Amino acid sequence: MAENLIGQNLGQYEIRMLLGKGGMSAVYLAYQPSMDRLVAIKVLPREFMHEETFLIRFQQEARTIARLEHLHILPVYDVGEDRGIPYIVMRYLPGGTLTDLINNGPPPLAVTVRLVEQVADALDYAHERGIIHRDLKPSNILLDNSRNAYLADFGIARVTEAISLTGSRVIGTPPYIAPEMVRKGEEITGAVDIYALGVIAFEMLTGLTPYSDEDPMKVLMAHVLEPVPSAREIASSVSPGVDAVLRRCLAKTPRERYRTAGEFAQELARAALPGRSVARLSPSLEDTTPSHPRAAGNAAPQGEPPPTQEHVSPEPILPVGEEAVSAGYVEAEEERRAGMWVLIPGLFLALVAGIVGTALFLTDGNPASLLAIFAPPPVSVAGSDPTLTPTGTERPTPAGTPTLPGVSLPPPGGGDRLAFASNRDGDYEIYLLDIDGSNLRQLTSNAANDFDPAWSPDGRQIVFASQTDGDAEIKIMNADGSGVRQLTNNAISDADPDWSPDGEWIAFSSNRDGDFEIYVMRTDGSDVRQLTFNDYDDLTPRWSPDGLRIGYHARMPNDLDSNDLYIVDAEGGTPYRLTDNGVLDQWLDWSPDGQHIAYTSAEGLPAGQRAIFVMELLGQASEQVTGGQVHDDDPAWSPDGSRLAFDSNRDGDSFYDLFVYNLLTGELLQLTFEAANDVAPAWQPHPEEP
Repeated sequence: MAENLIGQNLGQYEIRMLLGKGGMSAVYLAYQPSMDRLVAIKVLPREFMHEETFLIRFQQEARTIARLEHLHILPVYDVGEDRGIPYIVMRYLPGGTLTDLINNGPPPLAVTVRLVEQVADALDYAHERGIIHRDLKPSNILLDNSRNAYLADFGIARVTEAISLTGSRVIGTPPYIAPEMVRKGEEITGAVDIYALGVIAFEMLTGLTPYSDEDPMKVLMAHVLEPVPSAREIASSVSPGVDAVLRRCLAKTPRERYRTAGEFAQELARAALPGRSVARLSPSLEDTTPSHPRAAGNAAPQGEPPPTQEHVSPEPILPVGEEAVSAGYVEAEEERRAGMWVLIPGLFLALVAGIVGTALFLTDGNPASLLAIFAPPPVSVAGSDPTLTPTGTERPTPAGTPTLPGVSLPPPGGGDRLAFASNRDGDYEIYLLDIDGSNLRQLTSNAANDFDPAWSPDGRQIVFASQTDGDAEIKIMNADGSGVRQLTNNAISDADPDWSPDGEWIAFSSNRDGDFEIYVMRTDGSDVRQLTFNDYDDLTPRWSPDGLRIGYHARMPNDLDSNDLYIVDAEGGTPYRLTDNGVLDQWLDWSPDGQHIAYTSAEGLPAGQRAIFVMELLGQASEQVTGGQVHDDDPAWSPDGSRLAFDSNRDGDSFYDLFVYNLLTGELLQLTFEAANDVAPAWQPHPEEP
């Protein structure tokens, strides 16, 4: 069958070469002319067509899997049948399978933990939607060039792979089959996938599966009858704690195992890596409205935007192993920068800010790593604009204003505070303000421009950028403005700081390699590490709440109107592109649960307008939450997830003020009314006074 299809067409797909072949399927590399892209096609033999209902069931199964949109699940593009041959079209990801990685020897412990986390995220996402994989094994886990995992053959194995035992059919592959799949009459739940993930983790740590034999029947019965072997006895490098976690995951009955794959991954991370925090686990040319103070670009002298550069797309990655299902391609992507602000009349200080919460198929997943990650929280927003009363201070809920259905959250606390930057004293300084607009307090007062404040996780310190010597540097101070200390000191611009959820790292953007890239460093300024490497300007990094990923926006060279959003693993690797719409998308912030991103965008808006959008990360569906003929910028999510603070010129005085939008009620509150720019709000994690 393989030789006959190469050089032929299946539907619109031109078969180029065979990538892998198993007993019941083959995977080909193909070209799709209509989309000008390479894809991978899994083909089933004609002999399966003897069963009249087979193709219908096969197509229904594939369509179900195609609805699984997760950073760490290989996406299905199409399902079809041509000349009696059913096929499934998937993303092409040239890289390899987990089988290939294991065959080269046990991977480093941190890599094992990360891959387990990513696959676990994908499994939990599928299980929540009623889909059980039932054939989880290393050859069904595809890897990209950065060793991020993508789960393939989701659920299709129940149709295509089977082992016949004395008249009964056991679905799966013997070394990875849970005991209840062998025992007759037992309910099959997501626990079978958790068991298989435990087997895979065992194999990555020891190089062997728990049970092996040339006779498949003996392997199946070993899952049921033999005690769980000790991984530590096979590989002395396995710690007692890790061994105990594996034993529980491989328990003979589902009730003895971990309740979710994520729970197993979390316990494995705790035991394997005790030092690691488990929580890690610009307007168009026609625009006549005033520019946002931060739109001039990072550290651009005299307000000129810095030279911007492009984000390089990584090569696609293709898994080629036995039954390697084509894999997707995680684009490493492109673009830009924007960041600081207009300074005193006439000057634009290059500024950086952004607000992405702490932390991303994902990801590790979730994607089970790129993404890790996200179960959609209920943000339903349809683009109606909350309007102000004539005074500009109240916020009646306009007709059609979307709210968050089914969510009960505490009301805003009067002690909650925002840090922000303002040029109300002539240059930019850092201020504090309660979210009811009271208790304004100025924290910095100097001849430099201070901007882009971000809180430490405990709410006791603030990191910010300061243009002290003609370029931006990173500084930290106590929440009362005392104890200022400088972390960077050089002749380049370091800006856009954000504090990691575990309090140990600062992410920031810097043009130290010629264009702006994303970096991290310790909170004392040491151990600087570069995360992105491309020709774009990468700006405003924001940690995901679990600390695993960093979101940011990138700008193409010489194009202030076309920014896109990306996510990169906090340890580096291939960035994942979130938006690609030819318009400005920037200044993102994560929801506290890590399931959504709020950001500024011009998508679908007339020239010169921007609004706040919210994206559900799993499905990457975005909806507009604010609007009108204005610039709404710099969204920052409240700690309880119910509100968004942002800055806007919507009150008509040509200056940017601070606003708070309630996602539950649709109410909009204006906090500041100065003849100055108040921008880049950042929500204090805790309401207590420092």
